[in-house]
Amino acid sequence: MKTSRHGMIVYIVLVCAAIPAPVMGFDFPGYVTMRGKIIDADTLKPIEGAVVWAMWDKCWTGVGAGDLCDVYKVKEVLTDANGEWRITGPAGTSDPSIVRRIISFVVSWIEPPRLGYYKPGYFPFLARIPGGDFIARAYVDRSKDLEGILLSRMGNTKEEYARYMEQLDKDQCKKLIPVKDPERKLRELDFDFQYPPKVICVRDIKDSQLRSLYRVIGLKRAVTLEERRKARASLPSMTTSYLSHLPLLKKALEECE
Repeated sequence: MKTSRHGMIVYIVLVCAAIPAPVMGFDFPGYVTMRGKIIDADTLKPIEGAVVWAMWDKCWTGVGAGDLCDVYKVKEVLTDANGEWRITGPAGTSDPSIVRRIISFVVSWIEPPRLGYYKPGYFPFLARIPGGDFIARAYVDRSKDLEGILLSRMGNTKEEYARYMEQLDKDQCKKLIPVKDPERKLRELDFDFQYPPKVICVRDIKDSQLRSLYRVIGLKRAVTLEERRKARASLPSMTTSYLSHLPLLKKALEECE
């Protein structure tokens, strides 16, 4: 029985080696470096000592209940005096191929990283939720002669958020603000992080392309004691359930108690 199982594993490995990597869904070279800067959403000043973390899940194909996943790796860093940070880790794959799913019973796959940003006294960055925070990425596409900053700013109110999402659903694209040397603009904060009258609608940008782009995250300040408590409580439950893997974040949250 053991011999048959070992023979099957060897057979699967040989099959995998014979199939091209793009078909299998593997990510070669397999690593991505994510970097950026965290600033105050109102003053546009860098925030030092903010916690940035990346979490990767390892997944297997489930039977009748969807994919089965568990935490594979966690990394944390603190932003420097310029608000900058850098994390390198597995690129992961968000859409494993059929072949990749079949062999996941033996060899799991790694999901793309989930990033989080938090600083005591600020609301955590929560994508697709109104609140005044934002994310801006440097984008360059030489093949289309496109260069600029991809800005996602949902607005401060539910009404602004609703208008933003309505326009997003209508356009089905990302808003690019054309500027030269966008990464330098973001690094030096030579940008007002607002939408100008004219933007370019850019389609066919994959999430895997966005992960390696230099980004600026604007965090909204929590002023009152009630806002500070709300900010702490608004961290996703997925994150707080893994605080044992996130000592820097755990320490930051203890400062709010």
